[in-house]
Amino acid sequence: MVALFVIVVLSFTGMATRLVMLQVIDAPAYAKLAANQREREVEFPARRGAVFDRDGEPLAISVDLYTVFADPSLVKDPVDAAARLAPVLHKKPAGLVKKLRGTWPGDRFEYLARYVEPDLARLIRSLRIPGVYMETAPKRYYPNAGLAAHVLGFVDLDGKGLTGIELQYEKILKGKPGKMILEQDPKGRALPQAEFEYERPETGRSLFLTIDKEIQYYSEQALASAVQQFGADAGTAIVMRPGTGEILALANVPTFDPNEPGQSEAQNHRNRGLTDMYEPGSAFKAVTVSAALQERAVKPKTTFVVPESMQVSVEVIHDSHSHATEQMTVAEIIKDSSNVGTVKIGMKLGGKKLDDYIRRFGFGQKTGLGFPGEVAGSMLDLEDWSGVTIGNLPIGQGIAVTPMQMAAAFSTIANKGVWVEPKLVYGTMGDRGSVERSSAPVTRRILSRRTAREVRKMLTAVVDDGTGVNAQVPGYNVAGKTGTAQKALPTGGYGNSYVASFAGFAPARHSQIMAIVVLDEPRPIWGGHTAAPTFQKIMEFSLRHLGISPSGNAVQAAREIEEARAQAGDVRD
Repeated sequence: MVALFVIVVLSFTGMATRLVMLQVIDAPAYAKLAANQREREVEFPARRGAVFDRDGEPLAISVDLYTVFADPSLVKDPVDAAARLAPVLHKKPAGLVKKLRGTWPGDRFEYLARYVEPDLARLIRSLRIPGVYMETAPKRYYPNAGLAAHVLGFVDLDGKGLTGIELQYEKILKGKPGKMILEQDPKGRALPQAEFEYERPETGRSLFLTIDKEIQYYSEQALASAVQQFGADAGTAIVMRPGTGEILALANVPTFDPNEPGQSEAQNHRNRGLTDMYEPGSAFKAVTVSAALQERAVKPKTTFVVPESMQVSVEVIHDSHSHATEQMTVAEIIKDSSNVGTVKIGMKLGGKKLDDYIRRFGFGQKTGLGFPGEVAGSMLDLEDWSGVTIGNLPIGQGIAVTPMQMAAAFSTIANKGVWVEPKLVYGTMGDRGSVERSSAPVTRRILSRRTAREVRKMLTAVVDDGTGVNAQVPGYNVAGKTGTAQKALPTGGYGNSYVASFAGFAPARHSQIMAIVVLDEPRPIWGGHTAAPTFQKIMEFSLRHLGISPSGNAVQAAREIEEARAQAGDVRD
């Protein structure tokens, strides 16, 4: 009896312990398991927010297409259903039969086709095939094909941003998917009296970019024409407002169609204006002379003895064209783009201060755009300088920059010495359709108004009768600088490949527009002959399009420009 009593007590103790485990300790886990068995969650994709240009013109939108799917447990005749669907979906019947039967036991969902056009969806619906259903599926669409492709980027098959603005502002654009949770029996049929939850999809917020669709289009066309005309491998053009940092155009060649990104090479998807580095060459002389003038190391009329070449440590610095030793002012050195003269200006300033101003201008760091893939450029730390650095850096060698960094630097001169963080997003559309402006860009003063004015006058002379005469715009005073730089070899040193560039702004005195053009390996190599005329086309269109008043007597200015071009001859930089 005692033994029997002990057995009974132990048995009931074991059952009690098991009940406590099931109903108390493991209860939440089993409740979740039961819910998973009887509950089914159906997700409804949210419509992605649109992307507009600064005037509200659509650049990226979402259109309603359809997803065709099957519930294999409800398909009565997979073979017959596949035979009817195959010609409509342009798929092989054998593959459809496999999906309609289910790829695993208890399979309740199989995609048959995605992003089906409305007309085709109506035809599928008319077939009335049991177990075959359709749901609305918003698909990203770029109505202007490749326009601003490198800025916009593209999305994957599920509508998730992969590159560009689509990736950078994924959280804002994607919205929140809706869902419905219903209870079903073991065969997958909905329980009629069971409660279900429904959450309506929330549309993503739309973005307004600073991009001007018309200027963007013209810049892309002019750049593509230049790349073809001069046999360049690639090119970049940027147009922006110096005072606000707003980017009106950011064009790259080669380009691609974001509607079909897989049809182009992956290397063509990158935004070269922010991801590619190059040595700026002579265009960088504007930074060197700005620093020297600001520190009062020189004045515009300070004179230097400038030979054709000079020895700096183990290297010999040459000017781009032969000339006798001559006396040149700082203004003449910049106008004629003398390498030797600029190196002497850099030496007068000193390495420490030159390094300091280069960093103040934003080189060696990202611009603040936050654009995916943007690089900071590359420059030596002061302690790593060699004896030849002071001979290379003032003329834009031994430093790697992005076109956007150069655009921001020239905008600083145009903006009376104040650096403004570049900006691509104007604002977002709120819940009630109102536009919420984006935060103000970061600014910092680098140059005094006086220094900016002095540099501006020098850069105006470059365009008036220096190396940049091909950048002249009839009716407007233009300030700018040409650049022709050898491309560094991966193994060190330089080869026979060049990058040509021109950066400038107009009207020179009261600047409204800044633009830069960079061409990779053009023929001829000179920035004054390739990048400058391309800049001229883009700048002229931008000024006219924005209705910016001409500078002084437009007719007389136009005549003077034609005469200057006729007399320019073989202008090189």
